[in-house]
Amino acid sequence: MKNFFIIFFLMLFWLNMPAAEAATPEELQGQILKLQAQIAELQKQLTELQSKSGIWCHDFGINLKQKQEGAEVKALQIALEKAGLFKHQATGYFGPLTFQVVKLFQEKYKEEILSPQKLKSGTGFVAAATRSKLNELYGCSQVQISNLKPEQGDALIIKVKTDSHQIKGRLDSKEIKFFKWQDNWIGILGISVKEKPGKYGLTIEFPEGTFLNKQIQILERKFPTTELFVSEELKEKGFTPSKIVENITTKENLILKEILDVFTSAVYFDQPFIYPLKKIKDVGAFGNIRKSEGVAAQHLGVDLEADLGSPVFAVNDGTVSFIQELTTYGKTLIIDHGFGIFSLYLHLDEFKVSEGQKVKQGQIIALSGNTGYSISPHLHFSVKIRGETVDPLKFIELTQKELTE
Repeated sequence: MKNFFIIFFLMLFWLNMPAAEAATPEELQGQILKLQAQIAELQKQLTELQSKSGIWCHDFGINLKQKQEGAEVKALQIALEKAGLFKHQATGYFGPLTFQVVKLFQEKYKEEILSPQKLKSGTGFVAAATRSKLNELYGCSQVQISNLKPEQGDALIIKVKTDSHQIKGRLDSKEIKFFKWQDNWIGILGISVKEKPGKYGLTIEFPEGTFLNKQIQILERKFPTTELFVSEELKEKGFTPSKIVENITTKENLILKEILDVFTSAVYFDQPFIYPLKKIKDVGAFGNIRKSEGVAAQHLGVDLEADLGSPVFAVNDGTVSFIQELTTYGKTLIIDHGFGIFSLYLHLDEFKVSEGQKVKQGQIIALSGNTGYSISPHLHFSVKIRGETVDPLKFIELTQKELTE
């Protein structure tokens, strides 16, 4: 919208601009300065219109005081303007004027802000009680984030309830894509197991030019270390720790990457995900680091107990994008669920579907097995979200909680 105003104004200016041959350099410079001032005024007016829009919202999560500056202070000034108290341009600087207006705001809502603290007059300091009232009035309750403190290997689901036609988002520099789900826009993001722990800025941008900023703190997850065990039977088949790691990193992961890097904008599922087996017993933890003879590999999936020939179910609707027997992963099947979400099933005994086939949630897609590098019959199950492997069991639990009305 901002670009539209600027381009429209430039067109009007150029239509009324005298021919270049008739203008001196000084006159042209003067016209440029005049144009820049008029554009700045238009931008100011546009910002004011946006701040007065009913769509504007902000979650106040930190205390504020005099001499602070930045986006949080500017949001405070916009909220105070909406309250009919701040009648000046929002500068983002917490000066004496903002201090006095905060006091007025606190006194306006003294029963909720001041009385519980046994105060008779405003303090001008934005602390918990003041933030609570600001959030009640102007907070972004239409944005729900499944977890503000996810661990490495977790998934995040962001729900935005709005009539806007499109939503954009970022976690620091990483783009978050949204799709329409019933009355909400949904963004699903995978946190890498190797993501550096710390604080990250989450930004949700609305097409009207308004936005929401939140802070996400990614926590370190302690992954256990286990032995990369090779049985005598597997040694007879040519498996060694170094060959297993080499084959995974230089061959099989590269084959799968070509499949998993494909982003399909369509969403094939319309319900939460389910488990791939009737009975779920974890016998090989997600993320554990398997070491032996100086080599190591991280287990980016979960091993589930399954007798040879147990039915394996599609965890959701999708399209079978890969079926192949690999040396280490054994008989492998991948389902593309759309929007960069894939489920992977390894060490299978028998395929029950074909590549390119559309499958429904709960459909039998294979029988569990003991193929490839496998000590005993089981199902290795993984979930990928736009290239990031997440804890699949936690992901299923998350969708059952967040994607259910």
